Amino acid sequence: MSEFDASGHPCESLASHVARLYDFYGQRKPMRHPKPPPTEPHFFLLRTFLGENDLLVILNTKRCQYQCAFCRLPAKSTKSWVSDADVVAQFRYVTDELRHALSIVDRVTLSNEGSVLDRRTLGAPALAEIAAGIGVMRRVRRIELETRLEFVQPDVLEELKQAAPRAKFAILTGFETVDQRIRDEVLKKREPLEMVLKGLDNVERTGAALTAYVLFKPDPQMSDHEASVEALTSIDFLARQCQSRDIDLTIRLNPMYRAEGSLWARAADRASTYSPPRLTDVMKVAENAVAAHRHVRVYVGLSDEGLANVDGTYLARKDYNSGLIKYVKQFNDRQLSKFPWDTIDVERPPSASRYEAFSGALT
Repeated sequence: MSEFDASGHPCESLASHVARLYDFYGQRKPMRHPKPPPTEPHFFLLRTFLGENDLLVILNTKRCQYQCAFCRLPAKSTKSWVSDADVVAQFRYVTDELRHALSIVDRVTLSNEGSVLDRRTLGAPALAEIAAGIGVMRRVRRIELETRLEFVQPDVLEELKQAAPRAKFAILTGFETVDQRIRDEVLKKREPLEMVLKGLDNVERTGAALTAYVLFKPDPQMSDHEASVEALTSIDFLARQCQSRDIDLTIRLNPMYRAEGSLWARAADRASTYSPPRLTDVMKVAENAVAAHRHVRVYVGLSDEGLANVDGTYLARKDYNSGLIKYVKQFNDRQLSKFPWDTIDVERPPSASRYEAFSGALT
């Protein structure tokens, strides 16, 4: 249907128009599946994160060299090198699209479906130019760089700091779990804990903060109780290691999803006892982690990054209901530090809108 009728009047009501724009460009914005042109990013979204306005940009670069068993993100990326000029054009595209909102951005998160500090996937000149562009956004006080810890080098971070001197830099990394067996055999992370600790030493030397993903139920063989114990153990390990190095830590606690086509998904399909995580369990772990580590911020991630169907996420649980999402969002916005369990009906069956769950907590 055309946007205007023969008389030049809009064909849809204003309410319908706004609702469509809200869903397509707001927190439910779909992540792009087809490979975009080299001058456009994979994805970008202005969202709230821990009470701040965060601009998430997933750059379109050469794919990650690692093939972790649980991750299908590299399949969305090109095998070819993307020039520095094209990568810079991607960030220019984002700023042009968000030009009216640039003055309210508090922080920027840069990703590329891998490691932005890996020079085999993203050129250093392009990253430096993007950092300089962020540096003139006067309200931005934090820049998060998603990368494996092995690529964190103090001299590289120092160059980026000079390009954006007002901002504090943070490393965003996938820690996933402290269990070495799960890391090696289930996730195939190829990152031993010794490498993690060495990376934390480099984060300490740079003076950067750290944001780390912890996966809830990373092994499809886990029971719900085992998943809770494992997640708390992983958070406790990171909290202690960061506290000993005086590293400011934020945890993104992500309920594991079954990425279609991944080795992890095949293992889950073979496991007769597999069930997706229970969202209330994730909420309880997040709440307990905040209580145990007052210096650590915890954020519950709810996105499947466009890589799973609903049967492979927490949405598939019979004890899930969409009313939980508002409490998670309040927790993520730091309006709650404890959930009102006496008012939460954890046994209520799923509502009809369960497939439209809030998914603003991306990557």
